[in-house]
Amino acid sequence: MTSVPHPPASSADPAGRDSGAGAAPGAGSALYTRIGRKLKQEIVSGVYAQGAYLPSSGELGKLYGANKNTVLRALRMLRAEGLIDFGRGRGAVVVHSARKVGLAEISEQLRYVVNLADVSGISRAAVVAAIHRIPPSQGPRPAGALPAAAARRGRAGRTAFRPHGRGAA
Repeated sequence: MTSVPHPPASSADPAGRDSGAGAAPGAGSALYTRIGRKLKQEIVSGVYAQGAYLPSSGELGKLYGANKNTVLRALRMLRAEGLIDFGRGRGAVVVHSARKVGLAEISEQLRYVVNLADVSGISRAAVVAAIHRIPPSQGPRPAGALPAAAARRGRAGRTAFRPHGRGAA
């Protein structure tokens, strides 16, 4: 799994502040909803691909001018949609990217991996062998399904985020 650098800033941020002309989109909705929509747009557009880690909730809070609890509420919204999975100490990982990619984009990513391997002294044959060892994808996971690492640990290893005042599920 890979980490993706912070996305470039747009003219309107999720906090509703607009650095360009015109009104900020979604200015009438809650901040966590706007942050969630922005992150979802970035996942769908490929800024965060399947398997990529989102920045920490603290980093996202600084990026979007929100406190950590507001960011966590947005992340829970995306988890309910089946786009990400996260837990305390594990970070938020994209489990389903709605965007389909073409062979040209995959080739570009492979070119990057091969160049990185060349610079690191790893043979192309070793890269190809590593690709062959990767198990085939099972396709998109249903919402609430555990990622492979969490499934190997079992449900007991998973920390659930529950807001205060709600009953146990």
